[in-house]
Amino acid sequence: MNEMNITKSTFMEYLRCNRYPALNKIYKRKDTEDLEKERYYDLISSLENFEIDDDEIMNFDTEHLDVMMPYFSKIEVLLANKVSSLFKGETKYGIKYGEQKLFLRDYLNFNLSCFVDIYNKSEHTNIIEVKATTSRKYLDLGFSIDGVKQSIFYKDEDNILHLREKLDPDLLTNKKYMVQRNKLKDRFHSVGVYVYDLLFQRFVIEDDIKDAKYYLGIVNSEYVFDGTYIEDEPIYDTSIAILIDLTDLTKELLPVMEEEIKKVINRITEDDESKVKLGNYCQLKKMRQCIFKDICYSHVPTKNSLLEFLDKHHGFKTSEGEKYDYFELLNDGYLTMESVPHNWLTRRNNQIQRDCALTHKEYFDIAKIRSAVEILKYPIYHLDFESFPCPLPRFRGEKAYAQSLFQFSLHIEREPGVCDKEKDHYEFLAYDHSDNREQLVKELCEAIKDDGGSVMVYNQAFEKTRIKELAHIFPEYSEKLLKINERLYDLLHVVKTNSKMFISLGYDDERSKTVNYYHEDLHGSFSIKKVLPIFSDLTYKGMVVGNGMEAVYAYARYKQYDETSLKVTREALTKYCQQDTWAMVEILKELRKI
Repeated sequence: MNEMNITKSTFMEYLRCNRYPALNKIYKRKDTEDLEKERYYDLISSLENFEIDDDEIMNFDTEHLDVMMPYFSKIEVLLANKVSSLFKGETKYGIKYGEQKLFLRDYLNFNLSCFVDIYNKSEHTNIIEVKATTSRKYLDLGFSIDGVKQSIFYKDEDNILHLREKLDPDLLTNKKYMVQRNKLKDRFHSVGVYVYDLLFQRFVIEDDIKDAKYYLGIVNSEYVFDGTYIEDEPIYDTSIAILIDLTDLTKELLPVMEEEIKKVINRITEDDESKVKLGNYCQLKKMRQCIFKDICYSHVPTKNSLLEFLDKHHGFKTSEGEKYDYFELLNDGYLTMESVPHNWLTRRNNQIQRDCALTHKEYFDIAKIRSAVEILKYPIYHLDFESFPCPLPRFRGEKAYAQSLFQFSLHIEREPGVCDKEKDHYEFLAYDHSDNREQLVKELCEAIKDDGGSVMVYNQAFEKTRIKELAHIFPEYSEKLLKINERLYDLLHVVKTNSKMFISLGYDDERSKTVNYYHEDLHGSFSIKKVLPIFSDLTYKGMVVGNGMEAVYAYARYKQYDETSLKVTREALTKYCQQDTWAMVEILKELRKI
């Protein structure tokens, strides 16, 4: 037997492209063959549930994942308990991989292996692949019949999700249904990647067990925690865990998997490090972005590259009307914004970006910016929240991955430019992991007076949703909170744009959807971390907590710190959140000068 051991994560990585196995061999990244790393591979995608800027989410490391591990392990235990209760028989699972059931298959002289998260032997053999995600993304796969939208999944009496074709086989000829169903077969889709994981396991196990049933085990997105605790630990009922029966789908895809495994084996054997075309398999800006991205993209400039075009996923059209996606253009040598002919850019925002790249000058729509600034009402309350999106609900009224607030920062600008970084700063920070939400709400409502002043945020969807959630959980504060929501003002709309806002200010549709500002140093991103250095000397560099992900993990680690470290961490969190709201003060100050 070949010494090469192909695990699930090895398979998924080697399936990317012809070059990956050879690069992996050259750089001797043995961790991709380390079975203990399988768990990290599984957990990476769960971070996509975090509502945090793309630039930040890519900076995670294994220490960060270690912080989240207890929550992910708890999900596995909850699902194992559900499986035992539902199917009876013998259930085997383990928090560590050595405790899980191992399957091996000798295929074409390669050793295929997989550990099964939950193995149940009862009337049937049941294989459950646990994922730290929720049922929402599966239930949202919907299609319409007679104008009524429904999910491609239905729940049976045991709360197990099945494909709806099981009830109505004619759906397999329904185009709308099949479009959604096919997403389950796409390994680059957020739902399909998990199906592929389970499919690999089935291919390995099928050699030993022919009649097994195959399920994804995930968290029920509709489960609301009722606030029951025993010894300070939340107690969940079995409905928090949910199974998706993918037995028939994985059987259908077995021939596809066999060809994919042959492809991977061929790549390992050929050991070809030659350059390949760039493509979707690079998974740019996603949690599973290829670890060799910097090698394969070394010829792509780091500034004003084609990859920085806004809305590039819509593609580009030549003067002859031929449409190209951005990977096709990259592979044809169009690496920079300047290299793309101006008449190929049908979107005004892309034309502006290209002009900025050519002239190295910034772009303003002075009239729009001034119009937006003029409608501000004083005092301005510059507000920022920090939240912990725990995989399992911790407090009453929460669901899985609820953005549970633990901190706010508020700077009050009483008149234009009149705001002191320290004296006009108000804050709240939870000092432990107990439920401090009501105190946060109380202090927020006390700090933001009922004076009609604008409540400024950056990218308001997050703050608006959190405030609505708090109004629902704490009805006694609902009226005040919802009034705060009505006063929200998004600074992002001033820097970038917002069609609805600027149409209401009298601008036509085309101008309303055109950016108000662009600078080549934005690199195609309007995140506050990219905008701030252009308007201010403020920096997050060197801060103990310097971005949103670090804030999440700092809070999550509270119980691990000694008294001294905890004090340092709290101070770091306060400074970080304060920096976010002061950044808005600084950006607005400069926008007024335009």
